[in-house]
Amino acid sequence: MSPAEMNARCSRCFLLTFLISLNICLILLGQATAEKKLKFVVLVFRHGDRSPVGTYPNDKYKEDFWPDGFGQLTQLGMEQHYEFGKYLRKRYSGFLNQTYSSNEVYVRSTDMDRTLMSAQANLAGLFPPIGKQVWNANFTWQPIPVHTVPLSEDNILFMPVRNCLLYNQLQNETFTSTEYQALLKPYKDFITTIQNYTGYPPEQSNDHFSAWLIYDTLLCEKIHNYSLPEWATDDVMDKLLHLSEISLSAFYGIYKHREKSRLQGGVLLNTILQNITNAAKTPSGKLKLIMYSAHDTTVAGLQMALNVSNGKLPPYTACQFFELYQDDESNYSIEMYYRNDSSADPYLNILPGCSSSCPLAQFTELTSSIIVQDWDKECGAKVENKSEGAVIGLSVAVFILSVVIIGLLIIFYYFRKRLGISSYQTV
Repeated sequence: MSPAEMNARCSRCFLLTFLISLNICLILLGQATAEKKLKFVVLVFRHGDRSPVGTYPNDKYKEDFWPDGFGQLTQLGMEQHYEFGKYLRKRYSGFLNQTYSSNEVYVRSTDMDRTLMSAQANLAGLFPPIGKQVWNANFTWQPIPVHTVPLSEDNILFMPVRNCLLYNQLQNETFTSTEYQALLKPYKDFITTIQNYTGYPPEQSNDHFSAWLIYDTLLCEKIHNYSLPEWATDDVMDKLLHLSEISLSAFYGIYKHREKSRLQGGVLLNTILQNITNAAKTPSGKLKLIMYSAHDTTVAGLQMALNVSNGKLPPYTACQFFELYQDDESNYSIEMYYRNDSSADPYLNILPGCSSSCPLAQFTELTSSIIVQDWDKECGAKVENKSEGAVIGLSVAVFILSVVIIGLLIIFYYFRKRLGISSYQTV
């Protein structure tokens, strides 16, 4: 081959390589520029730091040691959610308006002080008043509505929902199941020891709630610099933490996971999916953000229903993100993120069986097995609370008494006529 032919061949090879490389670059550039657009967001978060919800019998720190009593949001908790709101403002800058609009944002909370106050603190960071919304130059806050329903009527956020006969049966089965007992077995001696320290009577020593309450109380006291008892060593705290994680898992899993999910986290997921689907069907809709202020049991129940739980107790302000995206071809997808560390960005959750950016239709299909269309029917019967039962019982008693009195009056009137007794005496 002559030098001229070799040069020609090299030139053609170089040109071919250049064209292929250019084509790849253009494809990658096209993918990079064809960015998906955020269309809708749902957040489910836990409240901020609080005082203990109760305590164990031998604890020297009773309710009057806490400024606002048991189960109340602390100033630290207010600060945590205020900072979280500021983070949300940065994350969704350009998506949410700078000013609050009731058409754009909807907030719902459980009917408890700590969740209602957490939502308000969060909104203070997310929507500080600017421009015409400033109503006091010395006060950078504005009232924003937070919706709620009574706890007795809340079967979406206040988990685990207990007014369900089937769920209560499943829980009783869980606590006697071999799976649950196997998890507790390594801690049998430890539970007995803790019983002696805390003052719980023997009948309560194996109560799954007791271990969590002891751990939660000690954790709250540690956070707020109360001196802990000598027996509350790091090893003891670790074991109590593991028992608490087992207790939380027992609410929604360990035994008959899917059946429980249909009655608990699946109910909230169904509501979330309905709102996301509506947002996809009405792209011109104004609603952009739904926020749910709730509890660790709410976040855990939702995550276990989705099979994305890490098995840990959700910390204060822990948040599950659902973000709906639309691409250039009007296809919709859901991305899930979990924020359990205020010093780091949320990490990606991937629904089992789907990709990180899961097509909406596929997401809906993959979660269909835990969605209940008629929750009351699935439960078999709702368990009435004591006040409702008392009212119904009293109503039934009054009805029966009324029937008896009317019957006696009819009989009395009948015999009066038969005997010819007039209502008035002849003078």
